[in-house]
Amino acid sequence: MGKKLLLPTDFSKNSLNAIEYAIKLYAHEKCDFYILNIYSQDRYGLDSLNRLDPDDAFNKLSEKRSKQGLGAILTHLTFEDKNPKHAFHVLSRSTLLLDAIDDIIKSLHINMVIMGAKGMTNKRTGKYGKTTLSVIESVRKCPVLVVPRNAIFNHPKEIVLATDFKTDFNFFDVKQLAEIAKLNKSSIQVLSLESDATLNPKQKENKIMLIKYFEDIDLGFNIVHNAKMDIALNCFVKIRKSNMVSYVNKKRTFWERLGFGKHTLGKLGYFENIPVLALNDR
Repeated sequence: MGKKLLLPTDFSKNSLNAIEYAIKLYAHEKCDFYILNIYSQDRYGLDSLNRLDPDDAFNKLSEKRSKQGLGAILTHLTFEDKNPKHAFHVLSRSTLLLDAIDDIIKSLHINMVIMGAKGMTNKRTGKYGKTTLSVIESVRKCPVLVVPRNAIFNHPKEIVLATDFKTDFNFFDVKQLAEIAKLNKSSIQVLSLESDATLNPKQKENKIMLIKYFEDIDLGFNIVHNAKMDIALNCFVKIRKSNMVSYVNKKRTFWERLGFGKHTLGKLGYFENIPVLALNDR
């Protein structure tokens, strides 16, 4: 059984680059790629979306543009990707993005969501787009791979996993990371701020479980002292020229969901050239 990958797109260069990256990352794996575009425009507020008239001329135009854009992508991929292991499907939905993603993950048993770091209208520099952050925080059924516009694919020879071992690892998500490493013969370098001597029993247990998950992979442990994780991670990646970053996306607290505090990804800094894989906790 092959992989099932969901690729949201707003037809921006960022999202198209994420699609190309996904195809190359899984070049040797049997995959079904589901390319999703949301075409409804929320003109009157979120609560009114379901009240939009399906015969509304504006809505019909949005639907037409969505299907034309997806058709153009499908035509391009059909000609460019001759890989017999790959199959492409397009999905045009008139609903909220997060609702569509949640429904598709459940109905199609998606293994991973792969998307761009920013959307077409996002002009923020040095930060991930709000939509991307919302997807990461809302999707808890599978990992999310975020691909920045400047990311150029090369087989990831080294993947850095940032963790404090305080959070239980989700086996399904860790399995996806392990498969990426095996497919590309990558090493996984675990980066933490604490040594074994300072780990409590729960952290030690999580570390042992991680070793079991990655038993067939070149695995290394790295400890950085007297530094914040974002600074340590960015320096580590630059010095070693790592090709991908991964981390455990912890469930947000009530106050964090209200906007008090940064997203977990926001705390790690912004990576302009390499993808980031968000793994969910258990």
